[in-house]
Amino acid sequence: MQFYLKYLRHYLISHSRHGTHSPFVYKLVDEVLYRKPTVEELNAVPLFYKRAGKRAIKKYLFLERLLRTFAFRTFKVRGKMVQQDLLELFRQIRNDDFPRVIYYIDTDEDYLSVLEDVDEHAILIIEEPHASKNNEKYWDLLKQAETVVVTIDLFHLGLVFFKKGQRKEDFLIRF
Repeated sequence: MQFYLKYLRHYLISHSRHGTHSPFVYKLVDEVLYRKPTVEELNAVPLFYKRAGKRAIKKYLFLERLLRTFAFRTFKVRGKMVQQDLLELFRQIRNDDFPRVIYYIDTDEDYLSVLEDVDEHAILIIEEPHASKNNEKYWDLLKQAETVVVTIDLFHLGLVFFKKGQRKEDFLIRF
């Protein structure tokens, strides 16, 4: 019950793309998060996500668009139960021409040690940052880290960017 109350609170205080005052975040939300999927994209969603429901499909499609938008060479996964379809998506999209590293974190254990390895081009994708008290604790600590510049809380996903030259900001966006 408490999880749903957190979600309701997030929904009520979060913004759409129009509530953001960062050009970077506005563009990300407009072109990646809120872009309507094509029929071909919907048909290409793996069966596991189709069976899991609309939210899982929406999350998978968002991750696919995000990975295509931010080209990367390396991906690192932290978690025990990461879907093979998602790992395959990472493998298909990766591009050796770009030095970026993307970290996908799906654990409620301490993942803050990943901050030692990141550079300004890295991106962290945190799965379910509000699913447990541990997840929320690490999400809050991550947002406070000095190297973290932009966080985007989509409730079911958290995005962390280390862009230099931008003011430190935390965004709550409806997903």
